[in-house]
Amino acid sequence: KIFVAGQRKFNFDHNTDDSDVPTNLKPLMSSGLLRIVKFDKLEECVKHIKSLDQKQDQQQQQQQQQRGTIRILGVEIDEAAVDVEEMVTTNSFQGDTAFMMGNEGSGMNEKQMSLCDGFVKIKQYGGGTASLNVSVAAGIVLHRFHHWAYSD
Repeated sequence: KIFVAGQRKFNFDHNTDDSDVPTNLKPLMSSGLLRIVKFDKLEECVKHIKSLDQKQDQQQQQQQQQRGTIRILGVEIDEAAVDVEEMVTTNSFQGDTAFMMGNEGSGMNEKQMSLCDGFVKIKQYGGGTASLNVSVAAGIVLHRFHHWAYSD
């Protein structure tokens, strides 16, 4: 599932002609393999993510207790952030994780940061600007998380 908070101007209905869903994702949505869930407010989204632990059956709860609860990691250049490559090589990712992306221009605001359980960053080299396009940053972080998740 993909959770989106506050983006009212986008049309995530994959069955309409004016859909903002990328063409390559529409078959995944039609088959039920991918679902985009919209929330008007960020707090509603976070509350929903945290409630997912409570909706599991007993066996799933036991497995979840062994792995830990769903963590929300912000992707942000911050002193508390751990480099995403280090997260993979030190096996610091833990279980189910939701990633919160900030604004391309200003990053995450204080409210967003206060809702995160931790932070990851993408190490930057050189003296240029210390930011990436948000979709590029999300792609890098999700790619590294995928490699961690399936590295057994």
